[in-house]
Amino acid sequence: MTRLLVPAAALLMLSACGSPQQNAPVATNTIAAPEDDYVAKVRALPKRQQQGVFLRAIRDDGRDCQDVTAAQEVGTIDSAPTWAVTCDKQTRWLVAIKADGIATVIAPSELPPTQPKG
Repeated sequence: MTRLLVPAAALLMLSACGSPQQNAPVATNTIAAPEDDYVAKVRALPKRQQQGVFLRAIRDDGRDCQDVTAAQEVGTIDSAPTWAVTCDKQTRWLVAIKADGIATVIAPSELPPTQPKG
């Protein structure tokens, strides 16, 4: 019985050593939103660097793309400037980039159907 209590007591003491104080301030990581206009920065990049931005956005979204072979700004989606991007000379994506740098990748087939006006 005492053999079991000694290791248990040692573990209890060790666990108390690393416990934070109840009133200790908690450290947090706060990241301020950038005030930069990322869309303007993307537009100002040379062609190959722009394609690198689009490649990264597409891959980060879990989509398949080995090489961006073409990109052209085509308008806006939800007020975000949008580029038609071609990967590997065949797969097409739409990449919308907001001013805060958040990119949304959409396959053209994922767009909702347009409703006729009238």
